[in-house]
Amino acid sequence: HKYEIVKKLQEKKHICGMTGDGVNDAPALKKADIGIAVADATDAARGASDIVLTEPGLSVIISAVLTSRAIFQRMKNYT
Repeated sequence: HKYEIVKKLQEKKHICGMTGDGVNDAPALKKADIGIAVADATDAARGASDIVLTEPGLSVIISAVLTSRAIFQRMKNYT
């Protein structure tokens, strides 16, 4: 089900992120442009993901995005 959602969004040219924690989420995490495994995810979900959260909760995603944007801006200004 989640895999199909990701597929449909990507067919419509959307950039798609997906969060998950279980074996059943692994295909959707792999298919998504950015797969995010939550802190207590299974090894399968972690392996299929691009990012693995180390703290519980999804609010850390916001912090990660803001931090990565700041790092990217610094790198862009440096070169």
